Amino acid sequence: MTLTTKLSLLRLAPSNVRKVAPSPAGIEQLASDIAAHGIVQSLAVYKEGRHFHVFAGGRRLRALNFLKEAKTISGDFDVPVIVRTKAEAVELSIVENAQRESMHPADSIRAFKTLRDESGMGAEDIAARFGYSVGHVRKLLCLGSLAPALIDAMGEDRLGIEAARALTLTDDQALQAKLFETFGDSAYRIRSALTAEKMAVWSGVFRFVGPEAYEQAGGTITADLFNKVEEGYADDAALVHDLALEKLEVHRQELIEQGWKTVEVCVSRPDNLYCRPSLLPISRDPNDAEALEIKGIKDAIVEAENGEPDEGTICDLYEDLRVAEDRLKGYPAELRSQNGVIAVIGNKGELEVHYLRLQKEETHARPAREKVAEGAYSKPLLEQLTAIRSIALQDAVANDPALALDILLDTLTGQYFHKTHSFDFPAQINIERHAPKIDDSLIAGGGINHVHALLADRFGDIPAEGRFAAIRGMDQAMKMHLLAGLVGASLNATITNAHINTQKVNSADAYAEAAALNLSQCWAPNVELFSRMKKPDLLAILKEHCGHDAAENCAKLKRSELAQEVSERIPHGWLPAPMTIGGLLGEKASNPDEASDCLDQELEAA
Repeated sequence: MTLTTKLSLLRLAPSNVRKVAPSPAGIEQLASDIAAHGIVQSLAVYKEGRHFHVFAGGRRLRALNFLKEAKTISGDFDVPVIVRTKAEAVELSIVENAQRESMHPADSIRAFKTLRDESGMGAEDIAARFGYSVGHVRKLLCLGSLAPALIDAMGEDRLGIEAARALTLTDDQALQAKLFETFGDSAYRIRSALTAEKMAVWSGVFRFVGPEAYEQAGGTITADLFNKVEEGYADDAALVHDLALEKLEVHRQELIEQGWKTVEVCVSRPDNLYCRPSLLPISRDPNDAEALEIKGIKDAIVEAENGEPDEGTICDLYEDLRVAEDRLKGYPAELRSQNGVIAVIGNKGELEVHYLRLQKEETHARPAREKVAEGAYSKPLLEQLTAIRSIALQDAVANDPALALDILLDTLTGQYFHKTHSFDFPAQINIERHAPKIDDSLIAGGGINHVHALLADRFGDIPAEGRFAAIRGMDQAMKMHLLAGLVGASLNATITNAHINTQKVNSADAYAEAAALNLSQCWAPNVELFSRMKKPDLLAILKEHCGHDAAENCAKLKRSELAQEVSERIPHGWLPAPMTIGGLLGEKASNPDEASDCLDQELEAA
């Protein structure tokens, strides 16, 4: 039904799908057009009480109100309207807006969510009705699970579409809001925070295990709604790691049965893999059938090259020749009995076998540096805790010149006499500055001095020109303090991405013990630490230090509440294992000679 009504009776309908206000400049221009030419198109309204609510034509209503405020027209100005039912309002509002100008994504999200929740329309129905692709509608419906305040932030262009997509990895709207408050419009940081304790299903380790084995073992997957169907994150990274170790153990036994002198298997490539000499296969003479096959391929290559060469055919022939000749290469039993292999998981989930030529003094497999499974401490938290320990160790060594000298001599002597690589020492004497970034909330209130700032304060005035002469003129005590500061600043006992270098950790423990480093004297755990740990691990800590009853009484608390309880009840002086001497490896793993390969180390630790 079409009629006219007074401007004073018009209101912008809540069901109008456009919530993001148009630009003032656009409204002013439209108002000028209406003043000059009148209202060309009627406003779509539904009646509620004595007022008419505009659900299609919001920009025109804003322009009319602009003219009213400018006293160009009055509230009695007659406006042509088309009256529809309230039930039709949302659908017709989408049609009207979609036909003239693309809606803001935030408006589309709200509109599609309303059609789904109130009208029962599915993605296919909405797509067919309004001319969108089904995939586009589904993605916007997924964004409808965001907290309403976040959709408002999208409408204000404070939250971009990529960051909004990252937030859909959790359906906890309170957590979504907290992540947006912490990381803002950073899709990468939001995604990293939500997946820190998960494992991507496209990672080599997960592909090696396979989704079927993981799900049969009780694992679940969080789908990434905005990527390919097969993409997402395994919620239990530790389970994936355990299954990978079980599968690697089968391959290890197969290699042992083949007669290799040493066999190592690792989840990821050890960082010293390519420093170790490779073992080349030995070629044997072909038998009659093999010789005939090779001759036939070579004759075919000659014939193809002398005729009208087809690039594809020639490439295939050369590949056939390579395969035939590779079958003649191998590792005889005598060679296997004197050398070793290391099998690792490749980036695409394949098993890579590397053949190693052992030195005469090598009688067993070397302990390789391995990415370990996560326990009570996630990768980011492990890095933060060991970084705090690193700067505390720097501070301790910088205040003990005699110890710094011993560390310097230990590092240089090991490299010169024992052929130990520089990266196997925590002291990077080459020299590399180690200044890890630590969250203020984790180190707040600590009494650890930052060596880099102390060095700048005490020795920052050493000139670039004439530096050698200036150092020569220092007294011996000042030189020793400079040496201690530089050695201390180079120490790096931080564990990144859960990669543990056993020898490096053992050396760092030895230095910390020599420095009488006790982190409990300069740092204490707080609620922030415990809030980053899993609930079962918090209950285990509570049970160990406060008793079974205390843990049982707190078992039903939320993780945030449990973190507060643990922080209040934990004994003074308690430290997380990564921050204690020997806490990362334990007694069995502290001596590299006791481990025959990295799989055995991990199984013992488990």
